[in-house]
Amino acid sequence: MKMRIRFVATKTLGVALSFLLLGIAVKAAEPLDTAADDPVVLAVQKVLPAVVNIRTEQLVSRQFADPFEDLWRQFFGQSRRPYVEGAQSLGSGVVVDEDGWLVTNWHVVRRATKIDVVMNDGTHYEAKYVSGDEANDLALLKIEPKQPLPFVDIASGREPLLGETVVAVGNPFGLEETVTKGIISAKSRKYTAGDVTFDDILQTDAAINPGNSGGPLINTRGQLVGINMAILSQAQGIGFAIPVKRVASMLATWLSPEKREHLWLGLRFARENDGIVIADVQVGSPAAKAGLAASNTVVAVDGEKFSDVLQLLRHLLHKKAGDVVKFEAARNGKAQTFTVKLVALPKLSAIDLMRRKFGLQVQELTPDLATAMDMPVVQGLLVADVEKGGPAAVAGVNRGIVITQVGGDEVQSLDRLAEQLADIKTGDPVSMNVLVIEHRGNFTMQQTSGITLKAR
Repeated sequence: MKMRIRFVATKTLGVALSFLLLGIAVKAAEPLDTAADDPVVLAVQKVLPAVVNIRTEQLVSRQFADPFEDLWRQFFGQSRRPYVEGAQSLGSGVVVDEDGWLVTNWHVVRRATKIDVVMNDGTHYEAKYVSGDEANDLALLKIEPKQPLPFVDIASGREPLLGETVVAVGNPFGLEETVTKGIISAKSRKYTAGDVTFDDILQTDAAINPGNSGGPLINTRGQLVGINMAILSQAQGIGFAIPVKRVASMLATWLSPEKREHLWLGLRFARENDGIVIADVQVGSPAAKAGLAASNTVVAVDGEKFSDVLQLLRHLLHKKAGDVVKFEAARNGKAQTFTVKLVALPKLSAIDLMRRKFGLQVQELTPDLATAMDMPVVQGLLVADVEKGGPAAVAGVNRGIVITQVGGDEVQSLDRLAEQLADIKTGDPVSMNVLVIEHRGNFTMQQTSGITLKAR
């Protein structure tokens, strides 16, 4: 009996040992089979096609002197044309809509005269600068793809948690498809960059290197939780990102029908309790005339339900003047249908806005005009006249000066400037950089200074 028991036990032990060894072998093989199922890997694979490399070029005017300068002045009566050279910079960005809308840092594309966007598959596009905000360090770009693009999901419904795993994706040093993992190590950090101070910044220990700026910070679901912006050079493992709530807020402004398509709707939306509510209705607007009111809950638009403000705005981007939009909105628990007819807005004019807001009569300074007037700059606004008693006159602005920057942004395009000026409200202080040029015989005296005008 003992012999039999011992034999059975030995046999049982042998079978158990075999299963144990088999289990160890299976577990050893698991990483090879399940690595692709890792949440971080899945998140990266989801967002990577929407991450882009951004390369910018700037035209920088530089004065130079050489032995032939005086001779040139003596025979031709003017100085030689300023030497214009190109300066380049690198950064990252992320696609937020299939039609080719991209977000990056404002400092990545500021002063850019040419913006080249390289997609994950190597496709190149020349991007157009659409909108930017120095105070938020965010910019909106547009490319024209031939087919719908992959875009990132925006986690606008909730903020990342302290200690939550995040991944920074970008192109540091121009190296494509670079991914670093970390956690949210602090929230609502105060960070100062130049003259601008941010007080709601996300802090992460995910490595954010030069060139990562403008790229996405994502969670393990592949959703955008921030835009990478900077690294603290004095310390290791401290990077900063703009929180997604601020990104979503700026996109809601930039992608409105009024901004993008010059269509008057008159509604401002907000997310509330996993739904969309009307936050504000502009007096006299088509929406107001249709009967829509603030605090109404948006149930559907054109028969389609939306849970995100940006999804709704993307839908409205495809509308044109004269189109009818049907809103199903709830008020006091009762749903009603409101029909809104979109109206075209007049095109903004930077020249007209400079006159109306600051009392300045300006004209665009072109390279040819700069050469003819012996100007040491190749772009900006030449002040032709100053309205008596206007904001510019009060600040001491005179005819003949050149405005090179408005609100911290280089004056490069009248369309770009017009959109910037349209956001300025009565009483807003607006900083400008001006160049004062004075010719004395064969000598040209120039002085750059900053002024602040109060918009009227």
